[in-house]
Amino acid sequence: MSNQLQANSGNSFASRFGAIMSMTGMCVGMGSVWRFPYMVGQYGGGSFIVAYIVSIIVIVLPLALVECGVGKGMQKGMIGVFTDALKNRVAGRAVGLLCSLGYFTMNFFYYVVMAASVYFIYSSATSEWDKVAPADIYPIFSENKALIAVISVVLVVATIWVIIKGVDAGIEKMSKIMIPLMFLFFIAVIFFGIFCIDGIQEGYNWYLQPDWAMLAKPEVWVAAISQALFAVGVGPGCVLIYGSHLKKTSDVTLSMTTVCLLTGAVGIIVGMAMIPACIAMGLNPASGSMLIYEIIPTLLSRIPFGALIGVLLFTAIFFAGFSSAIAQSEVVIATFATDLHWGRKKAGCIFGAINVVAAAWAAYSEGFYNFWNDFSGN
Repeated sequence: MSNQLQANSGNSFASRFGAIMSMTGMCVGMGSVWRFPYMVGQYGGGSFIVAYIVSIIVIVLPLALVECGVGKGMQKGMIGVFTDALKNRVAGRAVGLLCSLGYFTMNFFYYVVMAASVYFIYSSATSEWDKVAPADIYPIFSENKALIAVISVVLVVATIWVIIKGVDAGIEKMSKIMIPLMFLFFIAVIFFGIFCIDGIQEGYNWYLQPDWAMLAKPEVWVAAISQALFAVGVGPGCVLIYGSHLKKTSDVTLSMTTVCLLTGAVGIIVGMAMIPACIAMGLNPASGSMLIYEIIPTLLSRIPFGALIGVLLFTAIFFAGFSSAIAQSEVVIATFATDLHWGRKKAGCIFGAINVVAAAWAAYSEGFYNFWNDFSGN
């Protein structure tokens, strides 16, 4: 144990606030800001929100407390944890490698999704919808494979740079900036909507008032539980790895409870920033995965200060995605750096190089993108 603690000595969160922001950034990703709004639209607005809150408190929080507690207590990567748990070196290494590498493969396709959020910051700033039909902006962008590949590779390099700098000087420092700004930008978008969109009260009524009959439908609960598990990320190993970066004196219950509640709040706030406005403008909130890239630009083109609101909205979405991309790489890098004694720089460079190739490949190959989306995303 002493060797593991020494290996982790420079890789602990420096403060409780930094730990909570980093762990919230780990949880809040494209699942919360991209998936949650259209899930609300498809499953009854306020009814889905009630089921989602119950799922986080009753199911996800206890699991997250256990996983984070194991990480803090053992101070090891995935290989070390499973080796101790299974009391077998070969089996522990096999399972630990499977979990850490499997989780890392999410980044093979994830950066292509993130690239769109980066482009839409530019698209909003330039009011591109004045030149192109709003619903056509994403299809046109998706055909520009070279641009998607360049953005994706730059994001991979930025991710690895943050991770190599270490937990306190890299991940924590970045999260203490991005996560508060993410909350601030989403809340600013909500205020703009309240004062600038006529009839938005109707949208809030639909979004916040549950249809209790919907809660009797099993599919609503299945969707809410799945979204809650997906949003917080219990199971794949990220909660365990970030728990291993907590100091021995840290309060796991307080930290993880705060993180779960903040993660749930982000989804609800993101929905408030998008869904009521769509309802008020007569747009379909149940339009599926293309809600933020096709419906939202249409909304922004019709409202006052649409360009400013779009910049804030898509910057907040990018912050959420980037912080989760860091976590998806940190799981495997921390595991190899600690358990196999590679060191953070060596592990970061090797897995960064792999991810550069994969991200560029996913940008050009729909088949490659779909395979890894199905394999690791689903």
